[in-house]
Amino acid sequence: MVAVFGKRPKHEDVRERPVDPDELRRSVDEGMLIARSAIVIAVANRIILSALQQHESFDARVVAEVAREELRRFAAEQREDAERMREIRAVAQNARGRSRHQHDYKRGDDLKLRTREATYTELAERLEASSEDPSFVDAIVIAARQRAWDDIGSTVIGRLGWAAGPADDYEVGLEDRLQELAADIDALRPGHPPASD
Repeated sequence: MVAVFGKRPKHEDVRERPVDPDELRRSVDEGMLIARSAIVIAVANRIILSALQQHESFDARVVAEVAREELRRFAAEQREDAERMREIRAVAQNARGRSRHQHDYKRGDDLKLRTREATYTELAERLEASSEDPSFVDAIVIAARQRAWDDIGSTVIGRLGWAAGPADDYEVGLEDRLQELAADIDALRPGHPPASD
């Protein structure tokens, strides 16, 4: 029986309706994009902190392990969210009446909650699998390194804005300055006689 004006017939039980596979796939794909972006940011921040606080050079193998840790951490969060949806569904099964707010789930919300649970579960599985995929991890490392570089570069340029470009009169006397620089460099070479004033 078809619902009229968004209302379901009284005898239809949404708990019997299956999760829409297209909706599930879309939700998981979107979740992967969001998670990947968040993981790139987290890894970039770790690169920056490592460089600035511990004075460590960039090491792709170390950063790849950081990326794998972040992927596993995100997967664990998704598993926790799936468990939370299962608990909410169990309570909602016995809840009757109208919802008082957006988180007051009732029996009629079962399909929505099952869809969320399935999304979190599948997203956790994909994140976990991605942590073992060298090409996926490498792509995160490359993106995180570029982001870290961009963030640091933007900060430096912002603080040294005057040094970002030459002065308007840079060309005036440039040839003379270059000759003086060359003479100074020659004077620093070993065995070069000291200049007399």
